[in-house]
Amino acid sequence: MPGSYLQIRQRHYRITLQDWFRGLDKALIATASALTFILTAIVLMLVVAMGQALQMLAAPDTSPAIRAAVIGCWQAVSLLLLRTLREATFMPRPRAFFDSLPIPVREKLRADLLLSLASYSVLWLPVAWVVIVHKDGGAAAPAVIFQLAELTSLSLCVNLALLRGATRHALASLTFLACFALLAGDGTPTQLLHLGLAVGAAAALWHAYLPARARVRRATRHGGFAERLVLGSGLVLGLLGSELRANLLVRVGFIAAGLAGCLLVIRLRTNDASSASVVVFVAAVAGLALYTLPALCRRTLLTKAAFLAGQRAFARRMRFTAYAVPVGLYALAMAIAWPFDHSERPGIDLLVFSLLFVLGVTGARLGWRPTTWLMPFTSMIALIILAAMT
Repeated sequence: MPGSYLQIRQRHYRITLQDWFRGLDKALIATASALTFILTAIVLMLVVAMGQALQMLAAPDTSPAIRAAVIGCWQAVSLLLLRTLREATFMPRPRAFFDSLPIPVREKLRADLLLSLASYSVLWLPVAWVVIVHKDGGAAAPAVIFQLAELTSLSLCVNLALLRGATRHALASLTFLACFALLAGDGTPTQLLHLGLAVGAAAALWHAYLPARARVRRATRHGGFAERLVLGSGLVLGLLGSELRANLLVRVGFIAAGLAGCLLVIRLRTNDASSASVVVFVAAVAGLALYTLPALCRRTLLTKAAFLAGQRAFARRMRFTAYAVPVGLYALAMAIAWPFDHSERPGIDLLVFSLLFVLGVTGARLGWRPTTWLMPFTSMIALIILAAMT
């Protein structure tokens, strides 16, 4: 059936992202509602800064060093996004199975391109800003559009080849990208050279997708210490390192982004920042991000291995690790945020949100359904009140 391969990939992309954000939907909504002003200011500032950087690519007086810096930043951010979303975007685990099927190369390349463009996500905001700002008689300047389109295609060629393990083709595309960075100007000859570089990178990427001789993989040996550690944790550490690894990384990234946002706002404040509170914001974000994790670990593990519920010693180890990991992450987040806090009462903020965290963990573990909306709601109210008292 035409398009069935792409439909499978799109469905896998959607389901994987839903699985990664499992248990975080209401927490994200509550945090975004409470931090609307801060998040809006940060996002707007980053979009404008990245847009102004991309705008310099079309300026004829931009030096090669600045062009290289802008393109290097774009390449680094785009590669980081695709690498983070690699499981959802490229579906690497069943790749060997799909490679054994008579699926045309163009279908595989088409699916990778479309899903990679979707994974670029936030990078389209500065691109849209540049296109909107560069207006000439109601239409966007062609030079700007060509530069951005060529940059996007070249970076895609590098990233796709690199993440597929085609190092030789990735180096070829990276060479074309470096030449693109060094060739400045908006004249017709320069634009033709840029177009030729994009076509060359596309050809290298196409060859990376062509069938190649299969490589024999050596069996990976797992250390005995790691196996004993997983068994000692009641399989929870193994679950967090495989099945729930992406979900855990999303939660940790959520907390790290909250801390980074607070520090960035403090850094850019024009008024006195001597009373700025960091603990109250990080505690709210950490509590919302982690309170469902113990229940999620237990539910996932017992769903896949229900017989473990009857093993008392094993269930005891599982229970201890399932609670110890989120509590440890919460304590670590507080320990990192505490030195940056300049409010007069960080202890009160920490006490309030620690109590909410414990209540949220208990409610989620007992399966009390109102916890899913009561925890974000009470955290948002507490954040608004405590932040206003700072």
